[in-house]
Amino acid sequence: MDARLGKRKRSIGRVNFRATMERCLLLIDSPRSGPYNMAADEWCAVWAAGHKTPILRLYRWHPATLSLGYFQRYEDRKSHPASQSCPVVRRPSGGGAILHDREWTYALCLPADHPLAKDRLSLYLTVHETLGRWLQRWGVTAVVLRRENPPARCGQAPSRPCPFLCFQRRAVGDVVAVVDDETFSSCQSSGNQPTETNGSPRTTQLSPSCAESTVKLVGSAQRRTRNAVLQHGSILLGRSPWAPELPGVWEVTGHKDPIDHDSELFRDFAVAWPPLLAQALRWRLQHFPYSMERDSLFEELLARFSSQEWTCKSQSAMG
Repeated sequence: MDARLGKRKRSIGRVNFRATMERCLLLIDSPRSGPYNMAADEWCAVWAAGHKTPILRLYRWHPATLSLGYFQRYEDRKSHPASQSCPVVRRPSGGGAILHDREWTYALCLPADHPLAKDRLSLYLTVHETLGRWLQRWGVTAVVLRRENPPARCGQAPSRPCPFLCFQRRAVGDVVAVVDDETFSSCQSSGNQPTETNGSPRTTQLSPSCAESTVKLVGSAQRRTRNAVLQHGSILLGRSPWAPELPGVWEVTGHKDPIDHDSELFRDFAVAWPPLLAQALRWRLQHFPYSMERDSLFEELLARFSSQEWTCKSQSAMG
C-alpha cells in the first residue's frame, strides 16, 4: 500500500510539473521579403505584450536581403560591394549588417514583465546555448563566447568603428565554431579576409577556452520597448554569393559544394531546435493560429519598413 501511495505521489508530481509549463506560440513562416520579416517581428512583439504570451517565430528570406542595424548609416553599404545588388531593409535592433540568404532567422518575443525579459544577457545566452547544442548535433564544436567586460547595450550607437558585417564582429554571447587551422583556411579560401571598413584587420580578445581559429555562426540583437522585448538573430548555415567572405555551418563541416535551401540541414533546424529551446525554458510549444496580415497594425508596420525614409535615414536622425 505504501508503495502504491508513493507511486501515486510521483505521478501527481509529474502532472503538476506539466501543468506549470508555460505556453509559447510557434510560428514557422515561409520565405519572405525584408520589410515583411521586420514588420512581422514587430507585430509579434506587440501581440506577445498584449496577450502576455511568448512567441517564437522562425523564418527565411526571399530574395536575399541585406539588413542594416538600427544605428548603421545607409551609405556604409557601399563598403560591401558583393551585396550591392541585394535589396536593403533596416532592422529595429542594433548591431552590424547581415546578408540574409542561406540561413534561418529566429525572433523571440516576450512581454516586458516576463521573468526571462528582466536579464538582457541571460536571455541572450540561454537562447544561444540551445543553438550551440543544435550545432553540436551536426558535428560542430560550438562555443558561446564569454568575456569579463559586458557588451555594449543593444540599441546604442557603437563607441568605436566596427566591421560592417555582423558576422565579422565578435561579442559576448556569440556562437562560434572552433576549428583547426586546415578547416579554417578551407573556410576562408572562397572569400575575402574580414576587415574593418577602413581596411584594417580587427582583432578581438576571445575567451581563453577558445582557439584562435573561430568562425561565427550565430549572432543576435535585442530591441526593448516599454511593453515588449524582441530578440532576433541569424543562424548562418551556408556561404552566400552575396557575402562570400562568410562561411557557414555547411563549410565548417567540410562541404565544398554550395548548400541547397531544401537540404537536410535546413529542414532539421526548424524541427530540432525549437524543442531544445522549449526544454531549456520549460515551455509548451503550440502552433500560432492567427493571421497577422489581416491586422491594420501589420499593414502600418509593413509600410514603415518598406519606406525609403526608414531605410535611408541618417544616424543623427535616429538619436
